[in-house]
Amino acid sequence: MGDALHALDALHALDAVDWRALGAVSPDRPATDVPKVLRRIARASSTTRPEAVRRAYGELQDLVLGSAAVGTAALPFVVDLALDPKTVTVLRPDLVDLLTYLTGDGTARDDAARDGAAGQADSERSAVWWQQWPRILKLLDDGDPVVRRAALGLISDRTGPLLERWHRETAPSVQVPLLLALGRAAADEDRTKETDAEVRAVLDGLLHGEDPVLRVAAVVASAPLDPQAVSRARPMLLELLTDPVLAPRFGEVWYTVDCELPYERDDVAAWVVELLDPDMTAATSFLAALVDIGSRIGDAELRRCVVDQAWRLLVTRPSAAAAVLPLAAGLLTDPDDDVRYKAAHLLAMLGRAAAPHADRLAALLDDPGESRFFDGTVGDHARWALTRIGDPRALPDLVERLVAPYRDMQGRGYALSDPRQPDVADVLRPLRAHAEVLLPAVREALRDEVSRAGWLVRDLRDVLHAWGENPLLPGELTPYRPPAGPPLPEPAQAAAEVLTYAAEEEWHGTFAAALDALTRHGHLTPPVREALTALRAADRRFSEYGDYRAVLQDERIRARIDRALALPYAAHDPLGAS
Repeated sequence: MGDALHALDALHALDAVDWRALGAVSPDRPATDVPKVLRRIARASSTTRPEAVRRAYGELQDLVLGSAAVGTAALPFVVDLALDPKTVTVLRPDLVDLLTYLTGDGTARDDAARDGAAGQADSERSAVWWQQWPRILKLLDDGDPVVRRAALGLISDRTGPLLERWHRETAPSVQVPLLLALGRAAADEDRTKETDAEVRAVLDGLLHGEDPVLRVAAVVASAPLDPQAVSRARPMLLELLTDPVLAPRFGEVWYTVDCELPYERDDVAAWVVELLDPDMTAATSFLAALVDIGSRIGDAELRRCVVDQAWRLLVTRPSAAAAVLPLAAGLLTDPDDDVRYKAAHLLAMLGRAAAPHADRLAALLDDPGESRFFDGTVGDHARWALTRIGDPRALPDLVERLVAPYRDMQGRGYALSDPRQPDVADVLRPLRAHAEVLLPAVREALRDEVSRAGWLVRDLRDVLHAWGENPLLPGELTPYRPPAGPPLPEPAQAAAEVLTYAAEEEWHGTFAAALDALTRHGHLTPPVREALTALRAADRRFSEYGDYRAVLQDERIRARIDRALALPYAAHDPLGAS
């Protein structure tokens, strides 16, 4: 199968394969479908309907990935199609990706086959991979940079081939993902001194080069090798990421090996913040500088990026609060609706710490500005922020505004890891002190929800129960019981749960119950006290959630920890330790 031949010519060899002997990939997909699909792809051209091309590729993918034997038999022919420049252009990068899945870590399997460590079937597969590997690597020199970029996935974990490719690659849209892959691969491999020096020479040279995007890429690529690389380069990164002339170029050339769509400038800025994240001061000061410049040059996209990253930090790190508070407060009057929406959301998450800005929030109660992606208005988030502060200016029309989105029988639409409007119960449940004012509206909303079999019946009844009010519906005789939490464990079990949670640093759904059990028991052992003290100082959210609820749940857990730490020492260890 010569590479210069059109794939259709090479596919004559399909008839030499006994596809029938390979059986079926699934009950309705015999292996004999493979040659049919391969020929359909080879015959496709620019005039073929795109949906037909995509459907053929989807069928091929299902067939060759659904059976190792079928994938091995089809591999040479997939290579033919990928190498052939006459194959319909839109599919060639996809075919290269398919080869990446088919070959996997080719060298490891080839070594196993040569060493006799694999079984006969594995040896046969490895032999085919080994035979095709030189042809597959020719894709790295393909005339189409999109194909070359896809082919980087074949060598993305190998420093040597990536270095070799770097010295030949000239297209920035391939150089950027190549650099990013080089940094990761070099950090993961055991490098010789010579290889290490060569990698660092490439990256250091680019840091002082003429191409500004490659300078940024060199910093990001250096991060796996040097944790301080991004922090040292903050002035340069700030200059380049806020250059309005340079901004569009990121979206033209900043690709990664594992994503076919380019990163926009704001995506790269967010990436930099994430790399700075271990140093909260560095991350938040970088955000403050970004928002300052973004405000000065009128760059709304940059300011949106800042509030999104501030939200991400606040959801995961309590220590972000001190820096996020002035940043969000300063954006309450931003001309961009989306920025104001998220700034008010951030202040709501901060709770009573936002009290100095209550007047500014109250001025936004009638702000109709909306986010591009989430329901509700700036005013809704400002109202929620005031409830978190305990400001009574939030109370008029609060219930009506909260239940309004649910009047649509389709319900609300949102992702569970975004800065969205809070759920009704999360806003109302803590407002027991204002129950007298809010009760009429809550009961009216409950009656309406019952009459229309709405979404909020349980939430509103939970609110009434939390306020100590009767949540019974007309005609009900059985006392209302809210959803039960986990039962409280015995003291020894509770102590063990706390120690395990502290050691593993992973969320345990029974952690809150364990804390309640310890508080009821009335004493703490020294090991448990030490574990809780360490947890109290930890800069992470004690929560299972990835949105505003992470902050609310973390507040409740930390309050439980404080109550437990206020207990006296135990006279004896319930775990039985001395």
